[in-house]
Amino acid sequence: MLTITLLVAALQQGAPVDSPRAQVTEGAAAASPEAPELRRIDLAEWRVHLLPGEVDMRFARIPWEPTFLDGVRRASEQERPLLLWLMNGHPLGCT
Repeated sequence: MLTITLLVAALQQGAPVDSPRAQVTEGAAAASPEAPELRRIDLAEWRVHLLPGEVDMRFARIPWEPTFLDGVRRASEQERPLLLWLMNGHPLGCT
């Protein structure tokens, strides 16, 4: 989500023409003919590539339990295996 926010902000703001960064970007684009050009009209196409699709969001349809004990109880009741997902930090890397 942070990537999308930054992309939209960059598209809305735009770079000043006399900016040294704008000159470097233009030079880099000229040196690499395969570099994609980011324009306002391409925002819908970029969104398709940046936002997670339905396949990427399949994990959200799983009825996750908020605590390990709740998961153990539910797995025991349904006689199913239990997946314990552990991680360190914020799931989006926003620590």
